[in-house]
Amino acid sequence: MKKNLYLFGLILLSLSSCSKDENTSSESSSPILVKKIINTINPNDVVILTYKYDGNKIISESDDQGFVSTYTYTENVITKIEERVDNKFQSSKEYTYVNGKVATQVWKQNYGGTDSYTYTYNSNGTVSYKRTRTGSENTTGMLTFKNGNIVKNEVFYGGKYPSTVTYIYDYDSKNNPFKNVLGFNLLLETDEDMFSLNNMIQDGGGFPTFYFTFKYDANGYPIEKKYPSSEFNQYFY
Repeated sequence: MKKNLYLFGLILLSLSSCSKDENTSSESSSPILVKKIINTINPNDVVILTYKYDGNKIISESDDQGFVSTYTYTENVITKIEERVDNKFQSSKEYTYVNGKVATQVWKQNYGGTDSYTYTYNSNGTVSYKRTRTGSENTTGMLTFKNGNIVKNEVFYGGKYPSTVTYIYDYDSKNNPFKNVLGFNLLLETDEDMFSLNNMIQDGGGFPTFYFTFKYDANGYPIEKKYPSSEFNQYFY
């Protein structure tokens, strides 16, 4: 009888230990999210950016100089991003989706200008778009992807003197600080490196091309980003 009770106790202890292990594993599996970035432009110009989340949904990005960007979700996709400075409207981007992919983007600026994008997903994995701009010539373009990152943006200008401008981007194989933010991977943005899966090490989105270097933590997330100048970022999770 004592032997049976002893064995029963061992079973209960084992089950309790498994339960604790499962809870620990569940807690440790919480997504890694960047909470703060210190952007040092020079020793006399330092900007502190703070990020707030609800689970893995981003609520806001703000800095210590009056800038606030707020995010609106509809279920699990981002449908609006609004930027304000000292509580004054600066810009907003609104998105619609079809079959879980971004179909349109409307970008409004505080001076009254509007850029509208319509996206078409091609069978070869590229995404074509049409851009309609207030007070400017309409353009079309095509985005090329590699490993989930935009690596090429071809812009086709029509009119009397048609031309094509190609912008090239390159990435490391490590984790973007915002990789785990819900909905970021769906946004087809070429002017923000926070929406890519990996970290942009070459930004050919303008002239000249910029190159960046990173230092990483043990999980492969950046803890420092260095710009071509003396500017650098520090990341805190």
